[in-house]
Amino acid sequence: MSRPPAPMLSVPEKKTAAAELFRDRHFFGAPAFSEIRDARAAVAVPNPQAQPPASRRALILRYHRLLFSARDDPCAFDETLSFTWHDAFRPHLRHAAASLRFEKAALVFNVGAAASRIAAAHSRATEEGVRAACAEFQRAAGAFRAVGEMMEEEVGTTVDMSSQASAMLERLMLAQAQECCFERALAGGKSPTLCSKVAKQAALFYEEAYAALIAPPLQNHFERSWVSQVQLKAALFNAEACYRYAIDLHEKTDIGEEIARLQVGVNAIVDAKRSARGAPGPLYDYASRLEQDINKSLETAKDENYRIYLFRIPAAPSLAPLPAASLVRSASLAEILEAKTENGSQSP
Repeated sequence: MSRPPAPMLSVPEKKTAAAELFRDRHFFGAPAFSEIRDARAAVAVPNPQAQPPASRRALILRYHRLLFSARDDPCAFDETLSFTWHDAFRPHLRHAAASLRFEKAALVFNVGAAASRIAAAHSRATEEGVRAACAEFQRAAGAFRAVGEMMEEEVGTTVDMSSQASAMLERLMLAQAQECCFERALAGGKSPTLCSKVAKQAALFYEEAYAALIAPPLQNHFERSWVSQVQLKAALFNAEACYRYAIDLHEKTDIGEEIARLQVGVNAIVDAKRSARGAPGPLYDYASRLEQDINKSLETAKDENYRIYLFRIPAAPSLAPLPAASLVRSASLAEILEAKTENGSQSP
């Protein structure tokens, strides 16, 4: 049964307050001071989500480059100059610091957020769309990893820029990139064994993200719909891995393990649908269709085993872990900062 692509998560941008850059002599003395001032004002709009993400990324990258042209000294500024940024997921929380590193890290966070929005907006009904979404999710993953590295020496910040949040967001973006790879593998008619490995790796990435979301300091920081979607995706890709692996088992007439794997897949979906409340409706539809597909194969396998093979059904705990294959990586910071605009030219 054909299933439409499942919905993806995108990260909201951090908002910032105005900064009086003239209070720092390095900025004020820079030949391009007026450009730097105007570039930051363009970044500090009240509602960044209202602008196209590709345009937002171009503005952020331009300001980031102008910062480097003015100064790259990581030391603190005068106490009269500080940068204030709000938590992307809890905007009423904010952090201010007289630190250029903090300013740059917040910009890289927003580059990752823009990349995630671009990726989520791509139509994955075509090979080109899936490939483009996959590339953007990998850029987003690299951006969030870079934020964690940049903030290692910063004292105090909002939760969204903590090491735990950076690691979780990197894993989530990699999970969604790997999901794109699974969709490409299916559309390209790849073998059930390969599809199973790709799906299993997506499940592992989602499981890592989910484990971080339900533990301090991220626990209760994200919307319930986010947590439910990640939880359900982890279950769905574990089920997909079982389903695809079972196809190969059926061809090898290993009906006993096939039945066991299919049952594990069905149980994963049923349990997740029961506990993952608040995920998008289309994702529950995807889960229901996958459950129907697995149950159909399960009924066929049970019938054949009863009439012909009479194989023993192994217990689920005795099954070996399914193999996984990662086809994605987090982009380097250089790749992220050289992202291109929608028309294919480098951002100004």
